[in-house]
Amino acid sequence: MTVSLRCMLGAVFALLLSGCRLPVAMTFAGEPQDPVPDASRQHADAPPAAKSRFMVARQRVRPNEVGVIPILEYHDIRDGRNSMCRSAMAFRRDLERLYRENYRPISLKSYLQNRIDTPPGTTPVILTFDDARESQFRYRPDGSIDPHCAVGILQAFAAKHPDFPVRATFFVLPDVAFGPAAQRARKMQALLDMGCEIGNHTVSHRSLRNLTDAEVQKELAGCVARVKRLAPAAEVDTLALPLGIAPRNRALLASGEHAGQQYTNRAVLLVGAHPAPSPVATDFDPMRLPRIQACEGVAGITYWLDELKRHPERRYVSDGDPMTVTVPNSAVRRVNPGKLKGAHLRTY
Repeated sequence: MTVSLRCMLGAVFALLLSGCRLPVAMTFAGEPQDPVPDASRQHADAPPAAKSRFMVARQRVRPNEVGVIPILEYHDIRDGRNSMCRSAMAFRRDLERLYRENYRPISLKSYLQNRIDTPPGTTPVILTFDDARESQFRYRPDGSIDPHCAVGILQAFAAKHPDFPVRATFFVLPDVAFGPAAQRARKMQALLDMGCEIGNHTVSHRSLRNLTDAEVQKELAGCVARVKRLAPAAEVDTLALPLGIAPRNRALLASGEHAGQQYTNRAVLLVGAHPAPSPVATDFDPMRLPRIQACEGVAGITYWLDELKRHPERRYVSDGDPMTVTVPNSAVRRVNPGKLKGAHLRTY
């Protein structure tokens, strides 16, 4: 079986097991485009200064803050034939393409809070890394960060492109995180200092579907407890499902407790297999967030970046103001006002 076919089947299999329907977005290439929006309207309740800024920005870009946002999923940053591997060269090419096509990284936290602050005309992208493999964060013998690991590549890219900062979420297996045990606390704190986030990936990476309720809570609370010992400042409140498979009792994903350690998750991320909705979209569900695997083939990274390039009307396009949500008139029906979280809705 080819790598691309494994990537596609893995994504579809994980979606089915996690209780997700295969998304309409998988076939959006044949859908009609939205009509050209009417640029004559905007919300009248905005302050005059904000209206002025909005008018200027709108003349340069056509914001669509109810469009989709790619959440990319990486594992090993090394050469390899399986779908879990993305070579350092391929990872660099991914970043170059994202930058060239006007994507800019944001934190998972800002996405969940609907406080997206990428520059006007850009599309946010969220980078995630599962398993905390050493190829993601590795030190050289002299103590410097290996320029060929994921963190080193991200730092070098940010130095070259200051408007593409190091922003990523690392979903960790704490007992094996990032290689040598003596370096784990240092590496986790370093990630926090860079502006990255640390998420829950359980303790042992077992399929949660096969566990009892008590065992599920032990896995999730155990990961939080271990990370907190290594990096006390970490807010471990998001979860990437091992293998993309949810437990039979999905309520345990939101919160639970084991041995005195409580956990609460604001979001649960799946394995595949398409871009994620805007945080204000009617179909936004933080407990079932889809991701795009960093592999080739249908539902992989190149497939979806190509699709969004062919259909830019589907992309989230920022207005540059985290306190406003700007959408074309034709897309207002896709906005859930209850998800604005204090932001102002503007239309045009």
